[in-house]
Amino acid sequence: MSEEVAKKIEENKEAILNAIEKLVWLEKSGNLDAIIGFASLIKIFQDSISDTVVDKTSEIASNLGLLSAKFTNDRTLALLNAIGDAICRCEKEPQPIGLLGLIKALRDPEVKKTIGMLVNIAKELGKQI
Repeated sequence: MSEEVAKKIEENKEAILNAIEKLVWLEKSGNLDAIIGFASLIKIFQDSISDTVVDKTSEIASNLGLLSAKFTNDRTLALLNAIGDAICRCEKEPQPIGLLGLIKALRDPEVKKTIGMLVNIAKELGKQI
């Protein structure tokens, strides 16, 4: 053993003994094999993740962030909440209606308001596509 190595060992004797005690405890408790297995699993994951996978994952995370920001806007939340409430309040399956039934339904102020909202959404969506 070189003089430099011996000097390093002497300087770090307490830390080395502490590390050996921990290593012995891990071995006796059966945890050392689990840690080694976990480290091997991490290595397998690292080796299997390509740059393409990382790029795609970050793109998905970014898109989810943008989507989340849009759907947590107060108006969007209010609209989604209203849609959910309306669906829950529907007591029965809808009856099919024809053209005359549709025209009749368009006289209802609540239906007019909903159609107006749908037209506004359609206009804004049309600007985007």
